[in-house]
Amino acid sequence: MRKRKIFWGIFFIMMAMIVVASKIGILPDVGVFSLLATVFLVWMAADGVRHRNFYEMLFAVAFLCIIYDGPLGIEALTPWTVLAAALLLSIGLSLLFGGKKERKHGIEFEWDSDGVRGIGNSSEQCSGEQIRCENTFGSAIRYIHSDNFCKARLENNFGSMTIYFDNAVIQGGTATVKVDNNFGETVLYIPKEWKVHNELEHVFGSVNEHGKSVGSSSAELCLKGETNFGNIEIYYV
Repeated sequence: MRKRKIFWGIFFIMMAMIVVASKIGILPDVGVFSLLATVFLVWMAADGVRHRNFYEMLFAVAFLCIIYDGPLGIEALTPWTVLAAALLLSIGLSLLFGGKKERKHGIEFEWDSDGVRGIGNSSEQCSGEQIRCENTFGSAIRYIHSDNFCKARLENNFGSMTIYFDNAVIQGGTATVKVDNNFGETVLYIPKEWKVHNELEHVFGSVNEHGKSVGSSSAELCLKGETNFGNIEIYYV
């Protein structure tokens, strides 16, 4: 979170310098909105490459194409063709080259929602030390039952996914949950007794906490990851 604040601080300082330089003739006089949007979208694309997030990467490129469709000579393709291409490419590449499997010591649970594409709800119990849940174009509910919960990887694309951790036990002191939410909503129900370190980030979306972590137990949970064009909702129960 601190790195993100440092970035935005430097970003606005640089933009102020660019705007002034363009107005006094040092740089070409470009609209302030175009400058702001260009720098932000370039950063967004780079961040998508760094995190291997195809949605963030390709939609940033798509919006850059829309802004500069004149110089690029692609007015006939903007905006809807470019946006549709970015959407379809993001889905395809994410399905082909999604997040790597994380294996360490213990058991990994895997679930793929290929059979659930917006046609109803799917509920399932998950167990093991390391858990992986994926949801694409559907609605999924997962109940985590683990006597030694260590790590979870959650990925939700264009759907709704709800995860309950109230029957999970952290014996090792600290557990980690990595969330990738794109164009959808991920809802987490977390025991309020856990000490929670929220490091979730958002791009054109939001991360909201309902209630608060009491932290009365020794168990610690670290939330990592981000949401792009969607929401992550955290409920302490």
